[in-house]
Amino acid sequence: MVEPVRLELADAVRRLPGSGLGFLGLDPLTQNDQWLLDRLTGMRATLYGTERGTLVGCAPNPANPRQARVAVAADDSAALTALLDLLRSTAAHTSFTAVACASDAGLPALLDCSFREVGTLRGHVLRAGVYLDAGVYYAADDDLRPRPRTASHA
Repeated sequence: MVEPVRLELADAVRRLPGSGLGFLGLDPLTQNDQWLLDRLTGMRATLYGTERGTLVGCAPNPANPRQARVAVAADDSAALTALLDLLRSTAAHTSFTAVACASDAGLPALLDCSFREVGTLRGHVLRAGVYLDAGVYYAADDDLRPRPRTASHA
C-alpha cells in the first residue's frame, strides 16, 4: 500500500518544478520559491511524498472545514487514494475538490478516484503564453472507493 510521508513545505517547494505545474494553483516555472512557500503556508497546505516519488497535497477549504482541495502531480491514483484515505480518517474531511487542465498529469488519477467535473473555469490558467480552461472536479466521501478494511473494522 502507498503511504504518504509528510514533507516540510520548503522541501516540497524544491520538488515542485519537475511536477508541480498547476499543483494547488501554483506555477513553479514563474513563481519563485519564497512566493510558493508563502502561498502554501497561507493556504495551510500540507504536502506529502510517496515511495514512488509522487507529490500529493491538500489545503483545507476555509469556508467548509469538512472539505479539502487536493492535488496529485502525476498519474498515480494509488498515491491520491492514500491521501484521500488519510484525510478522511485523520481530518474527517467528507468532500474534496481539485482544479486541473486537460493536459495536467494528475487528471487521470482524479478521474480514476471517482472525481467528476462539476464546472469549467474559462481561460483560468496561463501556460506557455496561452490561457487554458481548467476543470473543477469534486468527490464526496460516498463517491470515493471504499476505505481499505483493517482488523479494527472487521
